[in-house]
Amino acid sequence: MRHMRLTSGPLPRLHLRGLRANRRMHNLPSHITVDPEVSEAVHANKPVVALESTILTHGIPYPHNLDMAHDLNKLIRAEGAVPATIALVKGRPTVGATDEEIEYLCQPPKDGSFIKISRRDLAYAVAHGITGGTTIAGTMILAHLAGIRVFATGGLGGVHRGAEATMDISADLEELGRTPVAVVSAGAKAILDLEKTFEYLETKGVHVSTYGPKGVNLPAFYSRDSGIPSPFNFETAKEAAAVIHANSLLQLQSGMLFCVPAPHEFDIPAVEIDAIINKAVISAQEAGIKGKAITPFLLNRILDLTDGRSLESNVGFVKNNIKVGVCIAKALSEIANKTNDEILPSSALQPAIPSTFAPAANSVSPPTLELAQTSDAADCLVVGAVAIDLTCDLTYGVLDKQSSWIHTSNQGAIHRTPGGVGFNLCLATTYASSPDTTIRMISAVGPEARDLPAVLNLTSTTSPDLSGVLVIEDGRTAQYIAMHDCKGDLILACADMGLVEQLSPAHIKSEFARAGKSPHWVGVDANLNREPLSTAISCAREAGAKVLLEPTSVMRAQVILELGDVGVTNVLPNPPAVDVMTPNSIELEGLFSHARELGLFERQDWWDVIDAMGTTTDFQTAIAWMARESGIMEQAVEKGLVQMAVHLLPFTPNLFIKMGELGVITVQLVNESEVRGRMVGHRQLSTGPGFVMWRGTKIAGQGENVCVLVRHHAAHKVTGDIVSVTGAGDSFAGVLLSELVEADKRGIKNILADVDAIARTVDRAQRAAVLTLMSRFAISPEIKKLQ
Repeated sequence: MRHMRLTSGPLPRLHLRGLRANRRMHNLPSHITVDPEVSEAVHANKPVVALESTILTHGIPYPHNLDMAHDLNKLIRAEGAVPATIALVKGRPTVGATDEEIEYLCQPPKDGSFIKISRRDLAYAVAHGITGGTTIAGTMILAHLAGIRVFATGGLGGVHRGAEATMDISADLEELGRTPVAVVSAGAKAILDLEKTFEYLETKGVHVSTYGPKGVNLPAFYSRDSGIPSPFNFETAKEAAAVIHANSLLQLQSGMLFCVPAPHEFDIPAVEIDAIINKAVISAQEAGIKGKAITPFLLNRILDLTDGRSLESNVGFVKNNIKVGVCIAKALSEIANKTNDEILPSSALQPAIPSTFAPAANSVSPPTLELAQTSDAADCLVVGAVAIDLTCDLTYGVLDKQSSWIHTSNQGAIHRTPGGVGFNLCLATTYASSPDTTIRMISAVGPEARDLPAVLNLTSTTSPDLSGVLVIEDGRTAQYIAMHDCKGDLILACADMGLVEQLSPAHIKSEFARAGKSPHWVGVDANLNREPLSTAISCAREAGAKVLLEPTSVMRAQVILELGDVGVTNVLPNPPAVDVMTPNSIELEGLFSHARELGLFERQDWWDVIDAMGTTTDFQTAIAWMARESGIMEQAVEKGLVQMAVHLLPFTPNLFIKMGELGVITVQLVNESEVRGRMVGHRQLSTGPGFVMWRGTKIAGQGENVCVLVRHHAAHKVTGDIVSVTGAGDSFAGVLLSELVEADKRGIKNILADVDAIARTVDRAQRAAVLTLMSRFAISPEIKKLQ
């Protein structure tokens, strides 16, 4: 037998320089079995790396788990350290399982008698002679008792999604807070709430570092980048070892987490794996899976959804973590043998981790854009798509029948410019804002989008802050292809927004955290999927900022009504999900129809607001008169745009409805005390050229009367040739957003309730749209000259 029992009491050859307080093992229980090779290595201060066993008993199926176990042991030995697989074998805590014991662990019986062993399970499993795989927490406890300082694994447990309701938090985090073992992993498992997990570790006083130069973010298990900034970074094994050594000398009695991003060949981009994880989570919810069963269920479901790719990735980065773990263990041994209880400064340390394992800093850092500002404060954040626009102008666009264009090649001109609704919105807002106003973009792009400033010929005074744009080295920048006829009208378009549709919520949260309470407004591009869209809105609310949404399309506009936090103005505890929305007439119809389908017009709180408006036939007659005088009778009244907008006001209190050459209709719900302007009267109904104001009453439970404001803003004439309609609506929304931001900066209270100010704002925004109609750029640079 290779095993020996370590009896209680002091052991010989245990007074190791630099690690005496932690390596004595004088309280090691006699019933813990430690492999003689492991024991001897610990005594001689040779590098030892601990391995968990739940990956064998509950993680990877047989015989793949057995093959991997042997491969990992061979790998550790080949790198110059001693492996120590930790488990419970028939009730006996085992540090350094034999080949026979590993094979036994890899073939758990179908009756489920092998269990996962965490701190709470140890005593019970020993008392009942149970076999099981140790979790990170269980492995840390036994490794510490045996004097092992470094433990390499795959992914850390943590705070599960929805933990605020389920209180499902892994014991791994608690153990890291009270057991001084260094854990080397690929971050926390991606199925978790990563931001809460690392917040919890901070609360527990756990040191967390990520391998790579300063600025490399925390990894997310399958993905190299979680979007969450790492508290610290280490670039050499000896830097990590110095932290472990100092932790020991200071007797902090807490663990340390050293995160290693997965190698590029095993990385599954966050935009891809997040969608798969969401499907797995939904499957778990539908199946009623909870507690200890949730993690293995999710990992197996992800395995199915990725056709086995997740397993390949898992095994790949586990091996990578072990290689880094061995380097750290060797460096720790070297420090302990060369120092006498001194903390070695990191500046004296030399690189020890092979460069082939080092993550490239630019794989997770923001794009290298020389014009990007770096200030953390921002007056406005824009969350959405950055895309490459290809605009195809057909020479023969005057052909009578569009059917003549299809199924064949067409002559024309193709222009390539930066675009994307989010970027267009950001750029237009920047162009229209004062030089001292910071507009920051939050998005993700592939490496080909690094030349945005060069393509646009931006100057330092007109560049948006692009420091919030994440460059994903193996990602593909969103693309939009539009075909126009010779009049500039859109024939057909195709949008490939996969990279930004699933923009990492963690990246969004980290950028909002960086900006703090500085943003006045947040612009949101509805190209985002539900989770990032909801994240952007909730983060804006937490920052105290208002939200403007550019819908982008009928389907995208409808998603906002499906969010869980959609609230009714001044009634529910939550404010409305969106303060301002800028739909076109088709998008407004889609919003109205979808709200009706969702039953939002049947809610009592919606009725409370509608009752407070109290609009009568007098209001409807005034709207009809205004529409007739303004030449928009068909759109405003016969198609019912104003009536539909009024129905939506409890959810979005400021609607700026774009009608192309017919201008813009604004429909707003505001508090009576805030309304001001030349055409505002004191009667229940006030009217003026293209303007109607209706006074309502107090909303149930509220202390202020409400007013409905409706106004038609005539369109500006296009004085030149229309080059493209792409970007005109984004220009309008961007200038509108700029005016709102500037007003807040100047301390103007609720400019949205100022009838005259809104008229001037819409006029400027429409002039910006006209400039873009005549420009080959998605956003006309001439907007900078608008007064």
